[in-house]
Amino acid sequence: MRSFDVAGLRSHLETFGFVVLNGAFTAEGLARELDAALHDSGAVTRGVDTGGGAATVRYVPMMCDRTPRSLALLLDLMPLAASLLGRPSLPIRAKGMRYSGDTPWHVDSHRAQVSLGFLAYLDPLDAANGALQVMPGSHRGDFREAALGYLAALGADVPARALPGVAVATQPGDLIVVDERLLHASAGGRERRQWRVDFVADPASREEEAEVRALLDQTLPPDWDGGYDPDAFPSYGEDWRRAGGAAVARLDALGAPARAAVQEAFMRSRRGA
Repeated sequence: MRSFDVAGLRSHLETFGFVVLNGAFTAEGLARELDAALHDSGAVTRGVDTGGGAATVRYVPMMCDRTPRSLALLLDLMPLAASLLGRPSLPIRAKGMRYSGDTPWHVDSHRAQVSLGFLAYLDPLDAANGALQVMPGSHRGDFREAALGYLAALGADVPARALPGVAVATQPGDLIVVDERLLHASAGGRERRQWRVDFVADPASREEEAEVRALLDQTLPPDWDGGYDPDAFPSYGEDWRRAGGAAVARLDALGAPARAAVQEAFMRSRRGA
């Protein structure tokens, strides 16, 4: 992965809630790996739970021996995530998805603690064919509360074109970093592939630890069926455990693999295993 001016990235991210890393990595191998993972996992299409909209998605975790490029990119991003967060970082889970349809305006986090999403779209996207749309600055203070209140007054399923968003045009190999409290949406609805990993700061207090545990509860609910083969594509594979360093022990202590094991057992039960 190419190097970047971290101070400049951090300033842009803190001000606007997102920043684009153009040409951050070579995309071809990751795109092939994502396609193979979706195929080999038997991933099924399901609706996207963002509060409404017409989007569908196929989904698979990409943190195991079958997805070495995904795992390598996650490991490359850990120091950058730590620099942007100002503390050691923990990856929640890397995953590959194939989206289609529009998504309404929403946020990925209502938490006080900052968490960052690193998104790589593996198809060329712009405003006409489903690029991510963001509302710059909507992760911050009064603007955030005003924007969320405005959305609530409008009701559910507010389409992307109903608000003054900015479409983030990208090419394969670009990365978008978003504060997960930022309002975002998509319009244009073309099928598009996305690789993503989310990072949080390693919690340094009981309050922060409680927030991270709540995030893990949200990410790994015990009764959620992701529609893929959890034995072939576990959330936290052995290759991750060998390569992830201190983050492995911290996620263990926070209960991430234990939660994933319960979720994966539920998925097996749904398949009669």
